[in-house]
Amino acid sequence: MSIRDALTLKDWHGTYNGSPVVFRRPSALDLIEALEVNQKSPERLGAWMVARHLVEDGKPVFASLDEALGADAHVIASLSKLVEPLYAEGRD
Repeated sequence: MSIRDALTLKDWHGTYNGSPVVFRRPSALDLIEALEVNQKSPERLGAWMVARHLVEDGKPVFASLDEALGADAHVIASLSKLVEPLYAEGRD
């Protein structure tokens, strides 16, 4: 992680089950909305993060939160664990 990448919201590239994945880094607005989702419906936070940040060719993979909620639960839970650390970048 580089602080420049975090501050300029450079996409984060990783792997999931051997396949490449790309996540858009969270902005300050994303953090505010994540806190609101967590307060109102914490059971949806993981799917919200995946719907909000998982991208392919620069575009969201999921068109909506409902679409992400309809995806495989284990995949969404695993992908959300990859997104979570992006919200903590720059804290240390």
